Amino acid sequence: MFNSGGIAEMPTLRTYQKALEHYESIKPIRGKPHVRPIIDTPNGRRRQHMRIQANRDGSVACVLYDTPVLTYYPNGEIHFTNDGYATTTTHQFATGLLHKWDRYGCSFGSHKGQTTATVGKKTVVVEPGEVLKLKYDRDTGFDFIDPPKMYAYYLKRAPMGMRRKEVAAFTTHAKALAKLVDPQQCLQGARHRLTASEFHEVMLSDDPEVWQHAIEEILARCVKHTGDWFERKLTLSPADVSAFIDDVLKYVHFDDLFERREVDKPNNNGNEKYLYGGDSYI
Repeated sequence: MFNSGGIAEMPTLRTYQKALEHYESIKPIRGKPHVRPIIDTPNGRRRQHMRIQANRDGSVACVLYDTPVLTYYPNGEIHFTNDGYATTTTHQFATGLLHKWDRYGCSFGSHKGQTTATVGKKTVVVEPGEVLKLKYDRDTGFDFIDPPKMYAYYLKRAPMGMRRKEVAAFTTHAKALAKLVDPQQCLQGARHRLTASEFHEVMLSDDPEVWQHAIEEILARCVKHTGDWFERKLTLSPADVSAFIDDVLKYVHFDDLFERREVDKPNNNGNEKYLYGGDSYI
C-alpha cells in the first residue's frame, strides 16, 4: 500500500524519453538483475513490487506487482491498464507517475468499482482490463487517444409498469404486512441468500402460502435503523418493500427494461448493477 511519503517519492514520468532515462538510471537489485525499483531511494528500493522495466519492443513499463500499469512507447503513446484491479493502490501508482497534482497531468480514481481517468475537465471510465491510450504535450498536458465510449442504462417506464402488474398481488400483500408487523420480529427470522430469479419465481405464484418465505426475507431486508445508539429505532416502510421488488424485476428483466445510451461523463444512476441478471444474489 502507498503512504504519503511513497507518493511523494514517485518520479514524474510523462514521456517515453523520461521513462527510458529513469530506467537507465536505476541500479538493479543485487542478485536480481531484472528488478529495478521505480523509487530510487533507500526506502523505495525495498518496495520491489513497484518496478520499471524495458521490454523487447523498446517500450518501458512501470509495473505494480505483476501489472504493467503504465507502458511508454517510442511513438509517444502511454498505455494504462488496471488488469482488472481497479484499486486505490493502482490509481495512486499511476497518478503519482503522471499527475503530480497540476493541470497538465492525468489522475486516476474510482467510480462504482471501476477506474476513472481525468485530464483537464474530461473524465472517462476504464473498463476492467481495458487499455487506455494517452498522449502528452508539454504545452497542453495529457489528452486521450480514441477515448473509450461510456454508456449508461435508463429505465423504460412502460415495460416496467407491465412487469409490476405481473407481481401486483404479491406486492400488495407484502406492503400490507409491512404496515402490520413488528420490525424487531422481522429481524429475528432466518436470513437466506436468494437470487433475483428465485424471488421472482415466488412472486409470480397466485398462492399466498407460497409467498410466505420470500416475504419474510424481503421484510427482514427492508428493516432500517434510524436515530443514534441512545435512541435507535427500527422502521419498516412499504415504499422500501416496493423498491426491493422493483430491484428483483430489474435484475430478472434487464434486457427488456433498460435502454443503453452513450454519455459524455460517468453516470451516477447505478443501473449498471442490474447487468448481472437474475442469477444475482440480492
